[in-house]
Amino acid sequence: MIDVDYISIYLHWPFCESKCPYCDFNSHVRKKIVQEDWLQGYLKNIRVWFSVFNNPKVKTIYFGGGTPSLMEPNIVSDLLEDLYKNYSISKDIEISLEANPSSVEIKKFRDYASAGINRISIGVQSFVDKDLKLLGRRHNANEALSAIDTGSSIFENLSIDLIYGRQFQNLLDWEKELQFAISLRSQHLSLYQLTVENNTAFGRLFDKGKLKGLPNDELSRKLFITTNDICYSHGYKPYEISNFSLDNHECKHNVNYWKCGNFLGIGPGAHGRYQFNQERFSYKNIKNPESWLNKSFSGDSAINVKTRMSDLDHFEEFVIMGLRLSEGLSLSKMQKNFGRTFDDNTLQQLIRLGFIEIVGTRLKVLQKGKILLNYITKELLT
Repeated sequence: MIDVDYISIYLHWPFCESKCPYCDFNSHVRKKIVQEDWLQGYLKNIRVWFSVFNNPKVKTIYFGGGTPSLMEPNIVSDLLEDLYKNYSISKDIEISLEANPSSVEIKKFRDYASAGINRISIGVQSFVDKDLKLLGRRHNANEALSAIDTGSSIFENLSIDLIYGRQFQNLLDWEKELQFAISLRSQHLSLYQLTVENNTAFGRLFDKGKLKGLPNDELSRKLFITTNDICYSHGYKPYEISNFSLDNHECKHNVNYWKCGNFLGIGPGAHGRYQFNQERFSYKNIKNPESWLNKSFSGDSAINVKTRMSDLDHFEEFVIMGLRLSEGLSLSKMQKNFGRTFDDNTLQQLIRLGFIEIVGTRLKVLQKGKILLNYITKELLT
């Protein structure tokens, strides 16, 4: 059903210098972190997974978080060295690391490259200082530009993360900011519309009616359409709903997620999916950093929940993920792998509304439909 000979590996560093008010990722602030202990915890988990698979080939490695650029370069180097020792590594492997644009972290860029990182994703989020403060970011716009300039001189593959639909942001301001970001000519842009998540500082303010200046539905729609139009006009293709790249610079790691490939999540709260003996499993690690580390050292599995996915679970994941990709969902592969088709009346209605199109054997969500992706997904799966 999927290519079981290849896997992606995600390593989650759960620590940040501070918690951003919009962030619902598994990130924590600690006064003291013994990085050597964390290295050993990761190594133990890497070797546990090596014993599960029959020498799989690793196609991508991704250091995420949290703020993995707080890791010392020698820790990253030792982790990659162990992976190269214990796994078969694809010759054209993509090895990504997320970084914040602080001066301390910028100084590590060259050492990360020497350790084996060949793609860096910089969490800029905004080029407007007052908005950076509202988002709880610790850097300013000048530091962001310095990080991009330094990163571009070291890495051939650099991605910029930006958040739009921010408090009090109007359409014209976002157009100017996006045009400026594009002028920097990074190979990749991840552009996320601000969402208010439960159990975050923004979520709590929103529930109390104190989170002011958020865009209404109409402005959100215009922001999304404008983002796509501007990126496309400058050669940044929207290969996924929130991700845009120049030719041949899509994030291979995330594409593997969206195509339901095998991926191992290592670290507190990390999720994974893999196929083994014709069955597909999902799992998630213990979320608390100290509990995860202690469990790793005890010799027990640091996995909290492991589930065998039903055929229905796998089918729904295939549809939900595939609809996010601009290349569309393969109806022939869906029929072959799952023995399922969509209701023809539903398809025709979505086509008439201008939400989807069918090109050959692929179902593609059109720009008008991307804004209503949850609705389309629900209609197709009902």
